[in-house]
Amino acid sequence: MLTYSEAKYRLSDKLQVEIPSLTLKPHDLIVLIGQNGSGKSAVARALSNDLPLISGSAPQGIKAELVSFEKQQKLFEDDYNLRNTDSATPKEELGITGRDLLVDTDLKSVNEAIIAFGVAGLLDRPIRTLSGGEGRKILLVKALGSKPDLLVFDTPFDALDIPTRASLLEVFAYIHKNYAVPIVLIVNRPDEIPQELTALGIISNLSIAKLDTREVIEQDEEAKALLFCGTLPAVELPRPPAKSALLPIKDGPVVELKHVNITYARPVLQDLNFTVNKGEHWQIVGPNGAGKSTLLSLITGENPLVYANDVTVFGIKRGSGESIWDIKKYYGLVSGALHLDYRVSAPVINVVLSGFYDSIGLYQQPGDEELKIARQWLSLINLADKEHQSFKTLSFGQQRLLLIVRSLVKNPPLLILDEPLQGLDAFGRALVRAFITYIMEHGSTSILFVSHHEEDAPQGITHRLTFVPEGSNYRIVQEKL
Repeated sequence: MLTYSEAKYRLSDKLQVEIPSLTLKPHDLIVLIGQNGSGKSAVARALSNDLPLISGSAPQGIKAELVSFEKQQKLFEDDYNLRNTDSATPKEELGITGRDLLVDTDLKSVNEAIIAFGVAGLLDRPIRTLSGGEGRKILLVKALGSKPDLLVFDTPFDALDIPTRASLLEVFAYIHKNYAVPIVLIVNRPDEIPQELTALGIISNLSIAKLDTREVIEQDEEAKALLFCGTLPAVELPRPPAKSALLPIKDGPVVELKHVNITYARPVLQDLNFTVNKGEHWQIVGPNGAGKSTLLSLITGENPLVYANDVTVFGIKRGSGESIWDIKKYYGLVSGALHLDYRVSAPVINVVLSGFYDSIGLYQQPGDEELKIARQWLSLINLADKEHQSFKTLSFGQQRLLLIVRSLVKNPPLLILDEPLQGLDAFGRALVRAFITYIMEHGSTSILFVSHHEEDAPQGITHRLTFVPEGSNYRIVQEKL
């Protein structure tokens, strides 16, 4: 049994995390919810002994496993540093693989999880080639295989497709029943709460503020607001700069792919023809690993195989002498990969401003108009008081809101939103959907929208591209709605 009493942990010189009273018994499954910025990830770190205890009592010397976005980001940093040294061996240049992460794990003990998550075929691939959801699955397997005293999962369902979310709920139920290890699960959505939970709690102001049965907590007004958001009042977005650095887009499609073929371990895109015209809004649907991120990376130009295919974006044929910056200035992007790459300790205001220049970090002097627009956006997402705070000190959800605003700030002709609502609470999701709806109704921006949650899709979607499982591969279906 693990007992916490008036436990306080140092998060920074000025901030403390508090766990007033908590007892975790074998087979317990505790679920915690909280708004963005409430301290969910900080509480997860405290429970995992990742923060120093400064007063009160808490279990010491236990083996706690934490699965979180921050852990995944650190893994990508380690992989980048391993590959980008002059002394790197051929194996190190390949990078960290899924099997490398499980080197100290008894694979037989986690065979059920490997099968349930469908990661057997991913173990020998470099982690940088995996989708966000695929990488999350391997981290979950690693945590289960370490035989810990406590398992802590910080929003583990984010970026996972519907079948994997369902199988993950089944795995939690299986662990809850068959393993004498307590689980603490932090979630953002009501459908991510397992039926088998022992208790439901609310995190507020860096503390577990309430903890009771599901029936009691779900009647709490604060919990209702966290899990379900009503209709927001109409929003009006800031106007883009009066003077745009963008050259007029040539007549014709915004995106045009002709007979595209991409093969890795299996054929991913086969003879694909795909056209996005001005004003069209496409929803892209498919399981983890189907090829959604590959398709988007061809459009952004960040996939080197774009030069081996017939891809035209904004009237510019790829491989015709253009630079990647010639393409970047025409689109705004939000994705899990961008979030992982945005590792700079920049002030919050600079993150928004970097959207004008398509950079990670700010390396140009913004004008007064850009500063004014950036501050208007910060007010819209309730982060105006954090203008000078470091991006890295924000919660995952607050960071994601900033990156969404960064993608919108220059009013691009094309908006690429790959799981944009990942990590957001109910209010944040409703707010971003309101932003997207406004853009659809008041501008000429084309939108590509990816989400594993059907309810996340904006109402103005005009077309859908679906990766349909077919044997060991996927068939692509395109339709006008």
